[in-house]
Amino acid sequence: MFSPTHLLISRTKETPVQLVAAPGGYHLYTEAEWRQGNQPSFELKPKQGLFCRGMQVVGFRLEPLEEGVEVVSSHNAKAAQAS
Repeated sequence: MFSPTHLLISRTKETPVQLVAAPGGYHLYTEAEWRQGNQPSFELKPKQGLFCRGMQVVGFRLEPLEEGVEVVSSHNAKAAQAS
């Protein structure tokens, strides 16, 4: 089950992501990547920073979700609209 732990923030977008421990750092899964079983586009290496598909990126930051804040998944939002 996808359970976002952080927000990946760029200048124009906030994307809920789930951090998963990986060798040498963390993988950042979006809901779509998680549901489709795809490899994550982003990874966080503690001493080196944030990477997207192996290339270091700037202009992004990672913030933990506040406790009690519920992130509505696109899957659940579509189901609610259909009913």
